[in-house]
Amino acid sequence: MFEIVIKQIKIKTNIGVTEKERRSKQLLSLSLSFKYNTKKSFDINNIDSLISYSEIIKFVKNYVKNSKFKTLEKLIIEIKIELEKKFKIKDLYVTIEKPEVAKKYKCSSISVSK
Repeated sequence: MFEIVIKQIKIKTNIGVTEKERRSKQLLSLSLSFKYNTKKSFDINNIDSLISYSEIIKFVKNYVKNSKFKTLEKLIIEIKIELEKKFKIKDLYVTIEKPEVAKKYKCSSISVSK
């Protein structure tokens, strides 16, 4: 089993509980880690036998960019469901940070993980 870690995918999207917060796109930084297996018969020296990090990143960017969720918690739950289903990955852990909100409150990070 392989473990993959992808850190700080930068995405701008409309998210927030209040109408004011949703008026303009906010920068999110999304990180994820997961595990996956390959079949013994696969050639792990062949990129076509492995999960494409590029496809995962493109999927995440598109999904988050077009999402209409109000909370990071809901976004995390839904993106986990979609990633697990589409890419057949296991033990998925997602963290989403709001770097601009952290600056506003003079802290180094505000994030939600699951």
